[in-house]
Amino acid sequence: MAMMTKIDISFGSDSSYEDLSGRRWRLSSLTPQERRFLRSFVKGVNDGMSWPELYSSWRVTLLKVYKGRRRKDVVGLPLYSVCQDIESRVGIDQGFFRQRDYRDDLAEMIRHKFPSRYRFAKEVGIDEALLSRVVRKKAHLSIDKLESAIAPLGYRVALVRSSEPPRHVRAPRVTRQGLDRAVRSN
Repeated sequence: MAMMTKIDISFGSDSSYEDLSGRRWRLSSLTPQERRFLRSFVKGVNDGMSWPELYSSWRVTLLKVYKGRRRKDVVGLPLYSVCQDIESRVGIDQGFFRQRDYRDDLAEMIRHKFPSRYRFAKEVGIDEALLSRVVRKKAHLSIDKLESAIAPLGYRVALVRSSEPPRHVRAPRVTRQGLDRAVRSN
């Protein structure tokens, strides 16, 4: 299991939390009781709590914090949204589910704008079998192919800043000896 990036929460006068969709939640407005709950929640996450354990426990405890309030009111509160987002990050990091990508957006656009994937494929000139693999997350479209397909429909490909901190990946160091070994083994 991959080590999750540590969640860092502070409660300064202008502190906020940015969720996976880019929405910012003001933490400075939380009550002392809400702050205690969030600190405890984050500590459990940072101590390595598994997603199934986290999923099955925090909502019940949060409802006790908001004793007397209706569940449907609690789910609209900032603290609930922040905890739900942190839970999602844990689930993604631990491999229980994945973060949305362009293929989800493409499938949603097709569902809302076209009577079928077949009609979309015919209209934009993409092979229907390829489109099926893309929508099922078994393949990707090149950026050029994606742009040419969606531009006539009034869409464009855009880079969106991730709310996740960048992960620095070092390229492996290639030495002459390693390259020679690789060539000889093939």
